[in-house]
Amino acid sequence: MPGVDFAQVQAMVPMAKVLQMMRFVPRGVRGEQLHGPCPVHGSKSPRSRCFSVHLGQGVCYCHICGFAGNQIQLWAKVHALGVYDAAIDLCRQAGLDVPWIERW
Repeated sequence: MPGVDFAQVQAMVPMAKVLQMMRFVPRGVRGEQLHGPCPVHGSKSPRSRCFSVHLGQGVCYCHICGFAGNQIQLWAKVHALGVYDAAIDLCRQAGLDVPWIERW
């Protein structure tokens, strides 16, 4: 069974694109850092800034629910998928071919 080249997926679909696909609206911007409501636990407060994203590093963290990860892990958590399925779904939603690798 072929595997997914996760590093290639991260390069093809940057964190900014994932946030755009999720319709994330930042409440604060500081350089490459965005702050806003957490899409993982669904914070509803219009002034919430518990979710931090560093676009340059491609990582995010929620100060309330404790979620931390990259864009594939974020997509997996929000859409209740495994990481493998999330990488495939993320590529397809972005209109890209899945970067397959042969294992063994």
